[in-house]
Amino acid sequence: MSGVDAIVVAHNHARTLRSTITSLVGQTVRPTRIVVVDNGSADGSVGVIEDLARTIPLELYRFHENRGFAAAANEALRHTRAEWVLALNPDCRLAPDFLAQLVAAASARERVGAATGLLLRGEGEALSATERVDSAGMVVTASGRHLDRASGRGMRAPLSRPALVFGASGAAALYRREAVDDVAYPAGEVFDEGFFSYREDADLAWRLQRRGWECLYWPPARAWHERGLKPEHRRSATPEINRHSVRNRFLLRWSNADWQWLAACFPWWLVRDLVVALACLTVERSSLPGLQEAWALRRQQRGRGRANASRALVSGWRVARWFLPGGRVRRVGT
Repeated sequence: MSGVDAIVVAHNHARTLRSTITSLVGQTVRPTRIVVVDNGSADGSVGVIEDLARTIPLELYRFHENRGFAAAANEALRHTRAEWVLALNPDCRLAPDFLAQLVAAASARERVGAATGLLLRGEGEALSATERVDSAGMVVTASGRHLDRASGRGMRAPLSRPALVFGASGAAALYRREAVDDVAYPAGEVFDEGFFSYREDADLAWRLQRRGWECLYWPPARAWHERGLKPEHRRSATPEINRHSVRNRFLLRWSNADWQWLAACFPWWLVRDLVVALACLTVERSSLPGLQEAWALRRQQRGRGRANASRALVSGWRVARWFLPGGRVRRVGT
Protein backbone atom coordinates (compact mmCIF):
# COMPACT_ATOMS: atom_id res chain seq x y z
CA MET A 1 0.00 0.00 0.00
CA SER A 2 1.37 3.44 -0.94
CA GLY A 3 1.15 6.62 1.10
CA VAL A 4 2.32 7.44 4.60
CA ASP A 5 0.98 6.65 8.06
CA ALA A 6 1.98 8.53 11.21
CA ILE A 7 2.50 7.25 14.75
CA VAL A 8 2.72 9.32 17.93
CA VAL A 9 3.65 7.96 21.38
CA ALA A 10 2.50 10.20 24.22
CA HIS A 11 3.48 10.14 27.88
CA ASN A 12 2.38 13.21 29.83
CA HIS A 13 2.45 15.53 26.80
CA ALA A 14 -0.94 17.19 27.14
CA ARG A 15 0.63 20.65 26.75
CA THR A 16 1.99 20.14 23.21
CA LEU A 17 -0.07 17.27 21.76
CA ARG A 18 -2.62 19.55 20.12
CA SER A 19 0.04 21.43 18.16
CA THR A 20 1.72 18.19 17.10
CA ILE A 21 -1.38 16.41 15.85
CA THR A 22 -2.86 19.54 14.26
CA SER A 23 0.33 19.91 12.23
CA LEU A 24 -0.10 16.34 10.97
CA VAL A 25 -3.63 17.04 9.79
CA GLY A 26 -2.47 20.24 8.12
CA GLN A 27 0.03 18.50 5.82
CA THR A 28 -0.23 19.13 2.10
CA VAL A 29 0.20 15.36 1.80
CA ARG A 30 -1.95 14.11 4.67
CA PRO A 31 -1.20 10.82 6.43
CA THR A 32 -3.47 7.95 5.47
CA ARG A 33 -3.70 6.98 9.13
CA ILE A 34 -2.72 8.68 12.41
CA VAL A 35 -2.15 6.24 15.27
CA VAL A 36 -1.61 7.57 18.80
CA VAL A 37 -0.56 5.36 21.71
CA ASP A 38 -0.84 6.85 25.18
CA ASN A 39 1.80 5.37 27.45
CA GLY A 40 0.14 5.61 30.87
CA SER A 41 -0.18 9.42 30.96
CA ALA A 42 -1.44 11.05 34.14
CA ASP A 43 -1.65 14.67 32.96
CA GLY A 44 -4.77 14.73 30.79
CA SER A 45 -3.10 13.65 27.55
CA VAL A 46 -5.87 11.13 26.87
CA GLY A 47 -8.49 13.84 27.22
CA VAL A 48 -6.66 16.01 24.69
CA ILE A 49 -6.44 13.12 22.22
CA GLU A 50 -10.10 12.19 22.67
CA ASP A 51 -11.10 15.82 22.12
CA LEU A 52 -9.04 15.96 18.92
CA ALA A 53 -10.57 12.66 17.75
CA ARG A 54 -13.99 14.31 17.61
CA THR A 55 -12.90 16.24 14.52
CA ILE A 56 -9.73 14.47 13.37
CA PRO A 57 -9.65 10.88 12.09
CA LEU A 58 -7.15 9.29 14.43
CA GLU A 59 -6.86 6.00 16.29
CA LEU A 60 -6.10 5.96 20.02
CA TYR A 61 -4.68 2.98 21.88
CA ARG A 62 -3.96 3.12 25.60
CA PHE A 63 -1.45 1.50 27.91
CA HIS A 64 -2.49 1.94 31.53
CA GLU A 65 1.13 2.01 32.62
CA ASN A 66 4.30 3.36 31.04
CA ARG A 67 5.69 0.40 29.10
CA GLY A 68 8.44 2.45 27.50
CA PHE A 69 8.69 4.19 24.15
CA ALA A 70 9.84 1.11 22.24
CA ALA A 71 6.86 -1.05 23.25
CA ALA A 72 4.37 1.74 22.57
CA ALA A 73 5.90 2.56 19.18
CA ASN A 74 5.81 -1.11 18.17
CA GLU A 75 2.14 -1.27 19.15
CA ALA A 76 1.44 1.79 17.00
CA LEU A 77 3.37 0.33 14.06
CA ARG A 78 1.21 -2.82 14.14
CA HIS A 79 -1.78 -0.65 13.27
CA THR A 80 -0.17 0.91 10.19
CA ARG A 81 -0.07 -0.37 6.63
CA ALA A 82 1.33 2.35 4.37
CA GLU A 83 4.57 2.21 2.39
CA TRP A 84 6.06 4.93 4.61
CA VAL A 85 5.67 5.49 8.37
CA LEU A 86 6.44 8.73 10.20
CA ALA A 87 7.40 8.31 13.88
CA LEU A 88 6.66 11.68 15.47
CA ASN A 89 7.29 12.88 19.01
CA PRO A 90 4.32 14.55 20.77
CA ASP A 91 6.32 17.76 21.21
CA CYS A 92 7.22 18.26 17.53
CA ARG A 93 5.35 20.48 15.04
CA LEU A 94 5.72 19.94 11.30
CA ALA A 95 5.83 22.56 8.56
CA PRO A 96 2.84 22.03 6.20
CA ASP A 97 5.00 20.56 3.42
CA PHE A 98 7.17 18.37 5.71
CA LEU A 99 5.76 15.04 4.54
CA ALA A 100 5.50 16.10 0.90
CA GLN A 101 9.16 17.13 0.88
CA LEU A 102 10.50 14.14 2.79
CA VAL A 103 8.50 11.37 1.12
CA ALA A 104 9.29 12.68 -2.37
CA ALA A 105 13.02 12.95 -1.64
CA ALA A 106 13.23 9.54 0.07
CA SER A 107 11.18 7.80 -2.62
CA ALA A 108 13.64 8.95 -5.28
CA ARG A 109 16.41 6.77 -3.78
CA GLU A 110 15.76 3.02 -3.76
CA ARG A 111 17.98 2.23 -0.76
CA VAL A 112 16.76 5.00 1.55
CA GLY A 113 15.26 3.18 4.52
CA ALA A 114 14.96 6.23 6.78
CA ALA A 115 14.83 9.97 6.30
CA THR A 116 14.90 13.05 8.46
CA GLY A 117 14.33 16.73 7.88
CA LEU A 118 15.89 19.77 9.52
CA LEU A 119 14.54 19.91 13.07
CA LEU A 120 14.71 23.29 14.77
CA ARG A 121 13.90 24.08 18.37
CA GLY A 122 10.26 24.82 19.17
CA GLU A 123 9.08 26.77 22.19
CA GLY A 124 5.97 26.74 24.34
CA GLU A 125 2.61 25.10 23.98
CA ALA A 126 2.34 26.09 20.32
CA LEU A 127 5.90 24.90 19.58
CA SER A 128 6.69 28.30 18.15
CA ALA A 129 9.51 28.46 15.62
CA THR A 130 13.07 29.37 16.51
CA GLU A 131 16.20 29.37 14.37
CA ARG A 132 18.24 27.20 16.76
CA VAL A 133 18.97 23.71 15.45
CA ASP A 134 17.59 20.68 17.27
CA SER A 135 18.80 17.96 14.90
CA ALA A 136 20.22 17.82 11.39
CA GLY A 137 20.40 14.04 11.46
CA MET A 138 22.04 11.54 13.78
CA VAL A 139 25.82 11.22 13.73
CA VAL A 140 28.02 8.82 15.69
CA THR A 141 31.52 8.80 17.18
CA ALA A 142 34.23 6.18 17.64
CA SER A 143 33.49 6.08 21.37
CA GLY A 144 30.04 4.69 20.55
CA ARG A 145 28.13 7.89 21.21
CA HIS A 146 25.31 9.05 18.95
CA LEU A 147 24.55 12.76 18.68
CA ASP A 148 22.02 15.04 17.05
CA ARG A 149 24.08 16.92 14.50
CA ALA A 150 24.47 20.64 15.31
CA SER A 151 22.04 20.40 18.23
CA GLY A 152 21.72 23.65 20.16
CA ARG A 153 23.59 25.69 17.54
CA GLY A 154 22.55 28.30 15.03
CA MET A 155 22.04 27.58 11.35
CA ARG A 156 25.07 27.41 9.09
CA ALA A 157 25.59 26.73 5.40
CA PRO A 158 26.43 22.98 5.51
CA LEU A 159 23.11 22.26 7.24
CA SER A 160 21.23 23.59 4.21
CA ARG A 161 22.61 20.85 1.97
CA PRO A 162 21.07 17.36 1.64
CA ALA A 163 23.30 14.57 2.93
CA LEU A 164 23.47 10.97 4.00
CA VAL A 165 23.75 10.53 7.76
CA PHE A 166 23.92 7.56 10.10
CA GLY A 167 20.33 7.76 11.26
CA ALA A 168 17.22 9.81 11.90
CA SER A 169 16.39 11.46 15.20
CA GLY A 170 13.41 9.68 16.74
CA ALA A 171 11.66 13.06 17.14
CA ALA A 172 10.50 13.01 13.51
CA ALA A 173 11.78 10.01 11.56
CA LEU A 174 10.36 8.71 8.30
CA TYR A 175 10.82 4.98 7.70
CA ARG A 176 10.28 2.87 4.61
CA ARG A 177 8.02 -0.06 5.50
CA GLU A 178 10.20 -2.52 3.60
CA ALA A 179 13.26 -1.40 5.57
CA VAL A 180 11.80 -1.68 9.07
CA ASP A 181 10.22 -5.03 8.19
CA ASP A 182 13.65 -6.13 6.98
CA VAL A 183 15.33 -5.47 10.34
CA ALA A 184 12.45 -6.24 12.73
CA TYR A 185 12.81 -8.93 15.36
CA PRO A 186 10.20 -11.71 15.64
CA ALA A 187 6.64 -10.62 16.50
CA GLY A 188 7.16 -7.33 14.67
CA GLU A 189 9.56 -5.78 17.18
CA VAL A 190 10.97 -2.91 15.13
CA PHE A 191 12.20 -0.95 18.15
CA ASP A 192 14.08 -3.13 20.62
CA GLU A 193 11.84 -3.24 23.70
CA GLY A 194 14.78 -4.13 25.94
CA PHE A 195 15.80 -0.48 25.65
CA PHE A 196 12.51 0.77 27.19
CA SER A 197 13.38 4.39 26.37
CA TYR A 198 16.42 6.28 24.99
CA ARG A 199 18.86 5.11 22.29
CA GLU A 200 16.29 2.86 20.61
CA ASP A 201 16.39 5.12 17.54
CA ALA A 202 20.19 4.68 17.36
CA ASP A 203 19.80 0.91 17.65
CA LEU A 204 17.32 0.87 14.76
CA ALA A 205 19.61 3.13 12.71
CA TRP A 206 22.55 0.76 13.27
CA ARG A 207 20.52 -2.29 12.26
CA LEU A 208 19.36 -0.50 9.10
CA GLN A 209 22.95 0.41 8.21
CA ARG A 210 24.09 -3.21 8.60
CA ARG A 211 21.42 -4.29 6.12
CA GLY A 212 22.53 -1.68 3.59
CA TRP A 213 19.74 0.86 4.09
CA GLU A 214 20.64 4.56 3.81
CA CYS A 215 19.39 7.48 5.88
CA LEU A 216 18.69 10.71 4.00
CA TYR A 217 18.89 14.16 5.59
CA TRP A 218 16.65 16.53 3.61
CA PRO A 219 16.70 20.12 4.98
CA PRO A 220 13.77 21.51 2.94
CA ALA A 221 11.56 19.38 5.24
CA ARG A 222 11.37 21.39 8.46
CA ALA A 223 9.90 20.82 11.90
CA TRP A 224 10.11 22.40 15.35
CA HIS A 225 10.86 20.20 18.36
CA GLU A 226 10.72 21.29 21.98
CA ARG A 227 12.87 18.40 23.29
CA GLY A 228 12.58 17.56 26.95
CA LEU A 229 16.27 16.96 27.72
CA LYS A 230 18.52 19.10 25.57
CA PRO A 231 22.04 17.76 24.88
CA GLU A 232 23.63 20.96 26.14
CA HIS A 233 21.81 20.43 29.47
CA ARG A 234 22.53 16.72 29.88
CA ARG A 235 24.23 17.29 33.23
CA SER A 236 20.81 18.20 34.64
CA ALA A 237 19.23 14.89 33.58
CA THR A 238 17.24 12.99 36.19
CA PRO A 239 18.68 9.82 37.76
CA GLU A 240 16.10 7.75 35.86
CA ILE A 241 17.19 9.16 32.50
CA ASN A 242 20.86 8.62 33.35
CA ARG A 243 20.16 5.03 34.41
CA HIS A 244 18.44 4.21 31.12
CA SER A 245 21.18 5.99 29.18
CA VAL A 246 23.96 4.02 30.88
CA ARG A 247 22.19 0.68 30.48
CA ASN A 248 21.26 1.27 26.86
CA ARG A 249 24.77 2.35 25.91
CA PHE A 250 25.93 -1.22 26.49
CA LEU A 251 22.80 -2.83 25.03
CA LEU A 252 23.32 -0.79 21.85
CA ARG A 253 26.81 -2.12 21.30
CA TRP A 254 26.09 -5.72 22.29
CA SER A 255 23.30 -5.74 19.71
CA ASN A 256 25.27 -4.22 16.87
CA ALA A 257 29.05 -4.01 17.22
CA ASP A 258 30.94 -6.91 15.66
CA TRP A 259 34.66 -7.56 16.03
CA GLN A 260 35.44 -5.46 12.96
CA TRP A 261 33.71 -2.41 14.44
CA LEU A 262 35.43 -3.00 17.79
CA ALA A 263 38.81 -3.15 16.09
CA ALA A 264 38.22 -0.11 13.89
CA CYS A 265 37.00 2.06 16.78
CA PHE A 266 39.51 0.86 19.38
CA PRO A 267 40.51 2.29 21.85
CA TRP A 268 37.91 5.09 21.88
CA TRP A 269 34.95 2.92 22.88
CA LEU A 270 36.98 1.26 25.64
CA VAL A 271 38.08 4.61 27.10
CA ARG A 272 34.49 5.84 27.08
CA ASP A 273 33.27 2.62 28.73
CA LEU A 274 35.82 3.03 31.52
CA VAL A 275 34.82 6.67 32.05
CA VAL A 276 31.13 5.73 32.24
CA ALA A 277 31.75 2.85 34.65
CA LEU A 278 34.03 4.97 36.85
CA ALA A 279 31.42 7.75 36.99
CA CYS A 280 28.75 5.26 38.07
CA LEU A 281 31.00 4.09 40.89
CA THR A 282 31.91 7.59 42.09
CA VAL A 283 30.21 10.86 41.11
CA GLU A 284 27.00 9.43 39.61
CA ARG A 285 26.14 6.50 41.82
CA SER A 286 22.44 6.84 41.01
CA SER A 287 23.31 5.43 37.56
CA LEU A 288 24.90 2.28 38.99
CA PRO A 289 21.65 0.29 38.61
CA GLY A 290 21.98 0.94 34.87
CA LEU A 291 25.20 -1.05 34.79
CA GLN A 292 23.57 -3.84 36.77
CA GLU A 293 20.57 -3.95 34.45
CA ALA A 294 22.82 -4.03 31.41
CA TRP A 295 24.74 -6.97 32.84
CA ALA A 296 21.48 -8.83 33.53
CA LEU A 297 20.43 -8.35 29.89
CA ARG A 298 23.80 -9.18 28.35
CA ARG A 299 22.91 -12.70 27.15
CA GLN A 300 19.70 -11.53 25.48
CA GLN A 301 21.39 -8.63 23.73
CA ARG A 302 24.44 -10.62 22.67
CA GLY A 303 22.07 -13.21 21.24
CA ARG A 304 20.43 -10.46 19.24
CA GLY A 305 23.88 -9.27 18.23
CA ARG A 306 24.74 -12.69 16.83
CA ALA A 307 21.45 -12.81 14.94
CA ASN A 308 22.03 -9.32 13.53
CA ALA A 309 25.58 -10.22 12.50
CA SER A 310 24.39 -13.35 10.69
CA ARG A 311 22.03 -11.22 8.58
CA ALA A 312 24.38 -8.28 7.97
CA LEU A 313 24.95 -7.27 4.34
CA VAL A 314 27.51 -4.59 5.21
CA SER A 315 30.80 -5.38 6.97
CA GLY A 316 31.69 -3.94 10.35
CA TRP A 317 34.64 -2.18 8.70
CA ARG A 318 32.30 -0.29 6.40
CA VAL A 319 29.81 0.56 9.15
CA ALA A 320 32.68 1.83 11.31
CA ARG A 321 33.43 4.53 8.73
CA TRP A 322 30.35 6.38 9.99
CA PHE A 323 31.92 6.53 13.46
CA LEU A 324 35.32 7.86 12.41
CA PRO A 325 36.21 11.50 11.67
CA GLY A 326 35.60 12.44 8.05
CA GLY A 327 32.89 9.84 7.47
CA ARG A 328 30.04 11.02 9.66
CA VAL A 329 28.21 13.03 6.98
CA ARG A 330 28.32 12.21 3.27
CA ARG A 331 27.13 13.99 0.19
CA VAL A 332 24.10 12.53 -1.47
CA GLY A 333 25.30 10.23 -4.22
CA THR A 334 28.47 9.05 -2.41
